[in-house]
Order: sequence, then structure tokens, then C-alpha cells
Amino acid sequence: SEASSGFPIELILAVFRETWDTDDKKAGAFDAREFDPSAKPEALQACAELVEAFVREATARACALAKLEDERAVDGSHLERVLPQLLLDFAG
Repeated sequence: SEASSGFPIELILAVFRETWDTDDKKAGAFDAREFDPSAKPEALQACAELVEAFVREATARACALAKLEDERAVDGSHLERVLPQLLLDFAG
């Protein structure tokens, strides 16, 4: 099923599984925890909404930066330059 945010719940589940279920068990890679695939739909919906908000804000900031620089297109360098502050804003 698709979240009302536009991100498919299956995508959110796949990202969570990829993040938590690491085969290589690198140091600090969530060694003792595994993702519970029976997460409640409400929790997955909330995560999908958070991911969408993050993506929308990253896009808006990258577009604003490109506009300030009189660029006609947004590229990866614009995203790279707005991500540090965006991550700090979302962490707070």
C-alpha cells in the first residue's frame, strides 16, 4: 500500500531492512538490533511523511541556492551544500 505522503510503504520497509539487517556486521552498524518487519502501519506512515518532508525541504533549499547563483538547473553540488544545515535542522 502507498502512504498518503506518496512514498510507498514497501520502500520505507526496504530502507529500514537495508539499514538494520546488515550481513557484514561492520563496527557500529546496529550490531545487536534487527529490524522488526511487523512495524505498525501508523509508524511506517509517520516515517514516510518524515522522509517526504526531508526530501521536499532538501529540494526547496537546493533550488533556492541554485536561484541565488543564477543557475538554470539544480545539480548534486547544490544538494551537497545544503545537506549539512538541513541535517542539523531536522535533528533539532
